[in-house]
Amino acid sequence: MKIGILGVGNLAAYLVQGAQKEGHTFLLSPRSASKVIELSERFDCTVAKNNQALIDAVDHILVCLPASEGVAILRELTFRKDQMVCSAMAAGATLDEIRAAVFPAEATLSMMPGYANAFSVGPTFLFPSNPIWARFFSACGPVHEMPDAKSFETVAVFGAMSGASVFLMRHLAAWYETEGLSPVIARRLVAETIRGNAEVLLQSDEPLDAICSGVTTRGGITEQLLSDLNSDGALESWHRAMTHVLHRMAPARKT
Repeated sequence: MKIGILGVGNLAAYLVQGAQKEGHTFLLSPRSASKVIELSERFDCTVAKNNQALIDAVDHILVCLPASEGVAILRELTFRKDQMVCSAMAAGATLDEIRAAVFPAEATLSMMPGYANAFSVGPTFLFPSNPIWARFFSACGPVHEMPDAKSFETVAVFGAMSGASVFLMRHLAAWYETEGLSPVIARRLVAETIRGNAEVLLQSDEPLDAICSGVTTRGGITEQLLSDLNSDGALESWHRAMTHVLHRMAPARKT
């Protein structure tokens, strides 16, 4: 596939890197000169003269524009009926807004973590289902197609959850460093522990409650750590914060 990318920042770079093994070619919008130059040199991408020239040259457009101005930029462009547009703008717009902005092209929404997609391990969620975009994103990690707008709005919160979890891992690694571990060991300890537990959730058929019980010994150190975290509201704060993100992305669901 030849794919045009509107908005060339970190997300676009991660997706271009992850998709390399499938042999796709990429045409980049000219904005963000430093990132465009980097991708052109690393992955042999070409650069369009302007945004409309990019739209005119491809059938598949991936939108990675800033959410604050993305829809306005799309409205200034002219699309064709045979084109497929996928918006990866976090909290950028609803499906109806994207459809109106790119009409008569076909529109799809997507959400992915970004950096993990560069290593082909990050999940991507799509709405509505689209086999062309599902095949493209499968090179960047697992793909999940959501059945309705409400489900997509909910899963899309994981974009924020993913980013926040990186900060959590940095925070944990910093504690080990303050206790004398080298940065290399601290980083690997945290990453390998979390990766191992993630594999448990992916490979085990046990309910989550049973898994939690299995890793907790009465009176043990896990129970002590959880008790302290719960007394500070640390775990519940994730629930509240993710709900705030959901309300930002889907204001109509706020109560």
